[in-house]
Amino acid sequence: MTEPPVAAGHPPDLMLKVLNPIMKGLVRAGAMKQLAILRFNGRKSGRRYDLVVGWHEVDDGRVVFTPARWAVNFRGGIPVSVRSGRRTLTGTGTLVDDPAEVAPALQQALEQAKHPREIGLKVREGHRITPDDVRAVGRRMIRLSLG
Repeated sequence: MTEPPVAAGHPPDLMLKVLNPIMKGLVRAGAMKQLAILRFNGRKSGRRYDLVVGWHEVDDGRVVFTPARWAVNFRGGIPVSVRSGRRTLTGTGTLVDDPAEVAPALQQALEQAKHPREIGLKVREGHRITPDDVRAVGRRMIRLSLG
């Protein structure tokens, strides 16, 4: 059986749970420039989330790609703060879940990354991301408008 051209490539959830506090410290210290701490409140629960995420420069703006369920909180746009190093930016995060819009942004981030794992994917060499790939790996995009 042939492997798909694009597959999830992020660490297992248990490993992320263990590493998350360590990664937060590294992000706050400015040691992980490609990572940031995304802070927002759940739309229904009001629960505060502080998540370590990869963030990427796409079309002169910052975005986060994720397959996680928490992304639905950003539908219609919500207030967000993003910490990278000692700098905290505030603004709005808006969910983009149209694969036709996510695919070119994901391709652009892939072209800028040193390795596809930086965006949580395994990508066959030479393959260009398509909307079908986005659907297959369940990626959504959060567009960050930060001031």
